[in-house]
Amino acid sequence: MVKSITLYPLGVGDAFTEKFWYSNMILNMDGREIFIDCPAYIPKMLADNNKNGEGKVTIDRYKELIITHMHADHVGGVEELAYWQYFKTENPIKLYAPKWLLQDLWTHLRTAMEESARGDGGLASMDWFFEPIPLQDKHDFGGFTVETHVTKHFPRTVAYMFDFGNFKFGYSSDTGFDRNLIEWLDRADVILHECRFGPTNVLGGDLNTLHSSIADMLTLPESFQRKTHLYHYADDTFDDDPLKPNYEIGHYRLLVQNKTLKLL
Repeated sequence: MVKSITLYPLGVGDAFTEKFWYSNMILNMDGREIFIDCPAYIPKMLADNNKNGEGKVTIDRYKELIITHMHADHVGGVEELAYWQYFKTENPIKLYAPKWLLQDLWTHLRTAMEESARGDGGLASMDWFFEPIPLQDKHDFGGFTVETHVTKHFPRTVAYMFDFGNFKFGYSSDTGFDRNLIEWLDRADVILHECRFGPTNVLGGDLNTLHSSIADMLTLPESFQRKTHLYHYADDTFDDDPLKPNYEIGHYRLLVQNKTLKLL
């Protein structure tokens, strides 16, 4: 049974952030690390973290990676991570996602990566760069299980529930406000839920179809709010102090970039 679980956010921002890095995390369970999502500019992101963050992170720590969906702010760094692994190490990174999402990812990467970098005229496949592991229902990770739930987002996006037996951690991923998802996540002891602050009618469309507004999140019970940290937020969510947000957030707390969150 897991004794210690921490979360280290390498980024907490939304797709349009200039202040933060895109949302991505390290989940640490008794020393075993699983990265959640992989945005672009990994070396720059890690260098910034190592200058300003609470903990140092190097690229060789990417041993296991879970992805949530195909938007660039969540998987834009997978290609650079793949080439780093291919040329620098002998150990393919374990890459977890439902089978259909792994297929979508390789379809996206093929045009850049299928022609062999060896110069031998051959064709590469995903397993040159990763050990792709399709997630089954209640997938056994050895010591804990992970369940999936498709969210209200475009393209198809996966929320995750990590079950350690004595503790559950729920991760919403990107999602429009969805009470069915909320009910599914409410089984967890600690939850990360994305949140849109500020106007939702922007860029010629309504972001409520893609993301969960703070107005909707505030309709949820206090018990849910108290165990939930909000992330994937816009630059104006706070000025200098995340404990002093520019919006009413009820009993929620903001997830803070580059600061360890102890879960268990």
